[in-house]
Amino acid sequence: MPKICYTAYMELYIEDVFLENFFYDGGLLYLAFFATKEKLHILRWLCASALGGVFALCFPFLRLPSFLQWILKWAVGGLICLVAFPSIKNKKEGGRYALTLLFFLIFSYAFGGSLLAFFSTFPVIEGEYYVEKIASPLVFVCFSLLLFLTILGIRYWQTKKSIYQNLYQCKLYSAKTSREGRGFLDSGNLVRYEDRPVCFLSPDLIFDLFEEEILSEDGGQVCDEIRISTMAGERTLPLYRGEIEINGRKIAVYFAPSRHRIGREYDVLLYGQILEEKGEEL
Repeated sequence: MPKICYTAYMELYIEDVFLENFFYDGGLLYLAFFATKEKLHILRWLCASALGGVFALCFPFLRLPSFLQWILKWAVGGLICLVAFPSIKNKKEGGRYALTLLFFLIFSYAFGGSLLAFFSTFPVIEGEYYVEKIASPLVFVCFSLLLFLTILGIRYWQTKKSIYQNLYQCKLYSAKTSREGRGFLDSGNLVRYEDRPVCFLSPDLIFDLFEEEILSEDGGQVCDEIRISTMAGERTLPLYRGEIEINGRKIAVYFAPSRHRIGREYDVLLYGQILEEKGEEL
């Protein structure tokens, strides 16, 4: 079987080197496209990953100065991303490609540095058995774990970014009092009752705003009930008349209590199209 000899102590097979680098470059490409929210086509992804595997086979045979090796690595990284990228027809797509390439290089150096730092704590052991049976599988496991954790981190960051982009400071009014709140514009909340949109409040906020009505026997401003369907099933919620001040306008709405605290970043779940509602200009 054909093989590449790196030292007198160990032998690495061509297919092993190719498949390992195919997996590593493919994983880094996936992270880069996932971070930039670019669509990754499977065929292009496989071709780009294969290119990374071929380069890993050829690179040990190149006798180049250090600075040319770095330039070559960056150039091949750019080519790998170019093969995976859908198209570059204008400046906007060129900018998205450049951002994807930047993330690919950042992840490459971050993963390489992290794995190198981790394995630098192990004693140096040379030999074919150690490389093939211990070191190589351990690198694979550590890379996979790091890949999984990075995906979770990116997803968490993207979720937080999406939330903060849709947060609005607002003021809530009942007939007797008012409270400050932070609202999240939820495109999935299209609940209306009669001619008014419905906003959902966290339990503590709705209690502060309608404390007298909630504690009174006649229900006060509780005007009606609404039945909604959620993933947890159907439930009936009381409705309270009120107004909400947002973006310099005061809009008549209904408030309904949420069963649990809505979120750490916000305590009001806004009607999805509330910014388009007509209201009183302030």
